[in-house]
Amino acid sequence: MHRRGVQVLGARLGLVSNNGELIRKPEYFTAQVQQSLLTDYHAIEEIPYGPDLDAEILILDQKEAPPRLLLGEDRVVTVGDFTALEASVLDRRYTLFGNLGFLYRYIIYALEKHHRTYTFHASAMLDEATGELWLIPGQAGAGKSCLLLAGLTRGFTVFSTEMTHLRLGDGGYQFFKGSLFDNVRVGNLTHDFPGAVARLGVRLPPVADVWATKIALDLSPVQTARNILESPPLRIVHPKVESGRTRPVVTAIQPREALAKLLFDSATEKHGQTVLLYECLPVPALDTPELARRRLDVMRALVDRAQIRSARATLCGPQNCLEGLA
Repeated sequence: MHRRGVQVLGARLGLVSNNGELIRKPEYFTAQVQQSLLTDYHAIEEIPYGPDLDAEILILDQKEAPPRLLLGEDRVVTVGDFTALEASVLDRRYTLFGNLGFLYRYIIYALEKHHRTYTFHASAMLDEATGELWLIPGQAGAGKSCLLLAGLTRGFTVFSTEMTHLRLGDGGYQFFKGSLFDNVRVGNLTHDFPGAVARLGVRLPPVADVWATKIALDLSPVQTARNILESPPLRIVHPKVESGRTRPVVTAIQPREALAKLLFDSATEKHGQTVLLYECLPVPALDTPELARRRLDVMRALVDRAQIRSARATLCGPQNCLEGLA
């Protein structure tokens, strides 16, 4: 058997398989491609495999075996013909190690369960002039990337493109840096945010259809210098970006219970879902009533103790997505 230890923030996981190539594929762990876990997390660190791991994931690659997955207490066993499944899968994001697959979600679960670290499905950027962290929760397609790219034209730095992590401390709170690669439509760069392209100094690939093509854009050159922010003042933005809107409609998120619900929903979204891997292997939600209750308590505590300078929803177009928010 082949063994590997990986760590994301505090979560320490063991990967075990009779197929050593499967648990070390660069496309999932190190490459700058759409299915890479680096579009979810700041870093996937290599650690020794040992007895101090939070959980173990055992993958048995067996020819012609029907795929199945069993969830135990800090142990996962999955069996299937993963060599064949990896060769035939249509969307490589929805695989065991793809950026919308199983390990991605299990890391969120392990961070919560073992380290009381909570993960928002949210991008984040820092206004270096004011020290304000802009937290931008939103589901896929809501427009989080548009706000990030607009922030680059204002001189903001990138703290996370997709998942942003929170931990409460004694009277305060910490935010931890997330991913620095973002899957962005080429058209958003060429048509909506050429200023962001200029700041990044990137050369975009020639493509036949800029709106049908996404690239994994490296935003590390404009990342926030610090990996941990201690109790920063917050501006929270819940976006819905639609092309063709010439004027934004901005509304306050209130009362405070509504803001706590927004944050709870964002922190629950990914590991609260059932997901279909390889178009044939359903994996149930990883959430539990105990974790959900504790998560809600943390979101309410964050709303109570954080210096929230604004919390707003915006219905806007790409070019005006920051208007009325500060």
